[in-house]
Amino acid sequence: MSAHNEVNELLPLRLNAEPSIFRGCSISELMLLVTVGGITLIPLSVIVCGLLGYLMMGVGIGLLLVIAWVVMGAMILQKLKRGRPLGYYQLRLRLWLEDLHLLRRSFIRQGQVWDIGRRLKR
Repeated sequence: MSAHNEVNELLPLRLNAEPSIFRGCSISELMLLVTVGGITLIPLSVIVCGLLGYLMMGVGIGLLLVIAWVVMGAMILQKLKRGRPLGYYQLRLRLWLEDLHLLRRSFIRQGQVWDIGRRLKR
């Protein structure tokens, strides 16, 4: 009966962030890498190999390219995340997309004298 009442101290009580699975990437980052690679690289390799007469070889080459994409993308993300707080590169990406006017403004940025549209009285 005492074996059933023991507390397993190896299990964490809570998780504040997603655990790292492969080269410092979480499952959501890995799924994003696989999705982007699959959507772009497989059709591209099928088209290129199909024009050369090797349609099914294009699928195989595309899958190999997706694996290479995931390994290289995870390595790049690992270097981007090293020594930074959680969510740092996601925030930098949003700020970069705002600078390119691809996202509407949602962050307050440090401006000149006043940040919220006031003018300096003289």
